[in-house]
Amino acid sequence: MPRHPALDRNLMPLTASLRQVMTRLNEGVGGVVLVTDDDGVLRGVVTDGDIRRAIIGGAAFEAAAHTFMSRAFTAGRAHAEAIDNLGLLSARVRHLPILDAHGRPVDLLTWADLWRMPLVQPSLGGNESKYVNDCLATGWISSQGAYIDRFQSAFAAYMGGGQALCCSSGTTALHLALAALGIGPGDEVIVPDFTFGATANVVIHAGATPVFVDVDPVTWTLSPAAAATAVTPRTKAIIPVHLYGHPCDMDPLLALAREHNLKIIEDCAEALGAEYQGRRVGTIGDVGCFSFFANKIITTGEGGMVITTNKDLAILMARLRDHGMAKDRRYWHLEAGFNYRMTNLQAALGLAQMEVVEKFLKRRADLVARYDKALTGINGLTLPPRAAWAKNVHWLYTIAVDPAVLGLTRDQLAQKLMERGIETRPVFFPLHPQPAYARAIAHPCPVTEDLAARGLSLPTGNDMTVEDAGKVCEAMTSVLRTHLVFQVRSA
Repeated sequence: MPRHPALDRNLMPLTASLRQVMTRLNEGVGGVVLVTDDDGVLRGVVTDGDIRRAIIGGAAFEAAAHTFMSRAFTAGRAHAEAIDNLGLLSARVRHLPILDAHGRPVDLLTWADLWRMPLVQPSLGGNESKYVNDCLATGWISSQGAYIDRFQSAFAAYMGGGQALCCSSGTTALHLALAALGIGPGDEVIVPDFTFGATANVVIHAGATPVFVDVDPVTWTLSPAAAATAVTPRTKAIIPVHLYGHPCDMDPLLALAREHNLKIIEDCAEALGAEYQGRRVGTIGDVGCFSFFANKIITTGEGGMVITTNKDLAILMARLRDHGMAKDRRYWHLEAGFNYRMTNLQAALGLAQMEVVEKFLKRRADLVARYDKALTGINGLTLPPRAAWAKNVHWLYTIAVDPAVLGLTRDQLAQKLMERGIETRPVFFPLHPQPAYARAIAHPCPVTEDLAARGLSLPTGNDMTVEDAGKVCEAMTSVLRTHLVFQVRSA
């Protein structure tokens, strides 16, 4: 069996020093170096843990690594069945070299091949199949059907009132709100620099100009003070984004809107169930907009929702959503509207998801408690924001990494976790330097730039268990402990 090409990076000779092995491990080789003799035969393995123990024991960086390698390793066989080799991996055996008949490494299996924790995945264990099959059985599969009304009603009830309207996505929900509020060419809309691009894209599609301002260093959401400095005679609206599930500080923004006669469109794509001063986000401004993409709190695959307590605005948004057609005169267009409708199939999924939304939020709270318990107090890690007036639903448990303290960057930490089967995701880039927004107006955004360079989201999903979160924490603390030891000894 020929050797896997990627394996070459894991191989080092018996003459390698601790420093050379440590450097290779830090380059990202799955957490293990395979030490071979002149004939290519595997003689031992060296892991992060072996290096850490050697350094704590006082070994010099130039000492021969083979002195500290493990010779009692478990190995698989090249001609064995794949399932048999995988079966040798366990909580104790996390790296499995695969050897040919002569004892030479030809491949390497790791714990990531046995156990993988995705960043987030949908939970579809309720009435989803039942309701979707009902749509299929009755033929109501397009943008008309009973589940549209049922989903809208269930959503509005959960939010505490108002008129909810299904849309084809969270992005179209935002665009629909802008269009209905009359935002267009010549207007400016204040947008946080720290958000997903859709928030700014819809402003451009409406013909208006996004104005990027910084976020608050405590909440990571739109800074009311920064927004106030950006208001001009052209400003018509503000889009606060309840980022990663944490609400914006809404009262100062509402006061700013009253002072300058501005509209408030809440981007709640990541924050279903979050609360500001006891009020559900999405019910505080003029319009609330939600996303139901597959990685959100609840999902319809693709889909979104707008909600408002303004009846006239709700009627206009409903009409614009459906090609601008008059409700009482078929095929008669009062405006040049959009096809932003959701299908009955998607709404069936959404209704089933709404039935268990509190269960989803409770699971996330349990995951957060487990993360907090393990990660609180680690110097160099900033845990997710949690203002006293906020209920953060933690769409993703997002931290910030200080490389000066930890001895490794955000991206290096992510790579180390991926080697252990744990998927993570860097936070959003700042919007202002991106080519798509060259014609936008940008104010200084140093907080955004700092967070964007250091932020990392850990797995957070409705089907994830507390035990899964524990494994993520164990991997995280193991990686950090190793690098902190290296940093101390290097100093």
